[in-house]
Amino acid sequence: MTRLPSNRGGQSFVEFALIIILFAIVLLSILLILGDDLRTFINDLFQTWFPA
Repeated sequence: MTRLPSNRGGQSFVEFALIIILFAIVLLSILLILGDDLRTFINDLFQTWFPA
């Protein structure tokens, strides 16, 4: 019985791409939920650090 060469390179690339896509979806969901509060927090922080 002969062994076929495994093509793990393509499979690992697909798994890596799926992880990145999942991370992007989670990050976008968090930004959609906390978007206004996060923007207000960042604006207040910059106003504290760099007063006009």
